[in-house]
Amino acid sequence: MRPNIEDGSESPDREEYAVSKELNLPGADMPVIDESRLMAEFGGDEEILRELRDLFLDHAPPLYKAIKEAIATGDCERVAREAHSFKGACATYGAPRLAMVCREFEMLAKEEDLPTIRENIAHLEMEYHAVFEAIGTIGVG
Repeated sequence: MRPNIEDGSESPDREEYAVSKELNLPGADMPVIDESRLMAEFGGDEEILRELRDLFLDHAPPLYKAIKEAIATGDCERVAREAHSFKGACATYGAPRLAMVCREFEMLAKEEDLPTIRENIAHLEMEYHAVFEAIGTIGVG
């Protein structure tokens, strides 16, 4: 509490009014990996799907690491840039849940809302790991 300049009464500090933003995060009805979209988009060509998967597996870890590093250092510009790149990779690969979290992080970073990003980092981590677990279950050997 801090003194109110106008009448001398006590006013809550701004932090006491902190409200967590409601993020547009994926629901349980959205697949971790949209296998049907991948199969339809690439005609079920398993060779193309394997190549796409391998490209994602090569590019995702460095992008994920870059986002986490940018969050740790408080670099909102870099969070926005890396989240945007990762969002595109996820959308291309057919990982809509992770793409959605990246989109939210990108928008928050553009607003320089690092506290909300940090409050929600568990969502990024959870969806990232879910994609890597699900990769082994899609119809590509």
